[in-house]
Amino acid sequence: MLSKADLHLLRVFLVVVQKQGFSAAQVALNVSTSTISRQISDLETRLGMPLCQRGRGGFRLTDKGEAVHAAAQELFGSLGRFSEAIHDAQDALVGHLAMGVIDSWVSNDRAPIVSALSKFTATAPQVSVELHSMAPDDIETGVLDGQISLGIGVFHQHKPGLSYDQIGREFIGLYCGAGHPLFSAKNPAEQAKLLAQAKVAQRAYLKEDRVAPVSRGRLSNATAHQVEGIALLILTGNFIGYLPHSLAELWLRNGRMKSVMDGRFDLPTPIEIVTRRGVSPSGADKAFIRLLKAEAYA
Repeated sequence: MLSKADLHLLRVFLVVVQKQGFSAAQVALNVSTSTISRQISDLETRLGMPLCQRGRGGFRLTDKGEAVHAAAQELFGSLGRFSEAIHDAQDALVGHLAMGVIDSWVSNDRAPIVSALSKFTATAPQVSVELHSMAPDDIETGVLDGQISLGIGVFHQHKPGLSYDQIGREFIGLYCGAGHPLFSAKNPAEQAKLLAQAKVAQRAYLKEDRVAPVSRGRLSNATAHQVEGIALLILTGNFIGYLPHSLAELWLRNGRMKSVMDGRFDLPTPIEIVTRRGVSPSGADKAFIRLLKAEAYA
């Protein structure tokens, strides 16, 4: 039987795993590393099994620790769904809204999330909101393992176990930075030659050559895990790369970036809501999704 103290220790354990170590977890938990170490030791004693290895070799879960971590995530997910179901039955919009959003969406003036969040937080002040800025793969993983209940992003390859619902689209463009040979090239033949020699800043969170044919067979020795990282690499003048139009607009206006070959390689990308298949959304989730869709379609 789990006690209140056991639940607390399991929550500490989840934070430590999320932060990948005691030192990183102490800020989130607001306690010292020695306290965290004692709490994890207490949990290991309580469960009768070693959960992790720590020391000079770094932090790593044992096989049994992996199993406990998965069970703890399922446990707290179930507790949250129980609480929200009770509140739903009481017709009270309370609980917790945890979602992941692609890291550049706020730069899009047409993105409906700001207006949807504004209306949601005004009409549901008792709901706590938790926002994560994440790469698409991390959003999908977060929804699958229950870290977040929904995600909003660009998902090029749908994963089993998840449901996707398109709410709009935006365009991405191929850009180069000031100082790159393509930036000042005018002649189409010269541009084509320089493009064939250009290094591409790869997006680590997707299969670049599958979603952007222009990158196939091109040299690349730089990758980024967020869109802002791609922008930094482009701004060096040593790489070309894809960015959302809305994000690139700032650097286009101040002359630090330029569209490669006048937008010839621009691509449309759908924006989708992703949720876990087979899991009934909470009242808070359903209310926010309704608002987001209304704002998107408006």
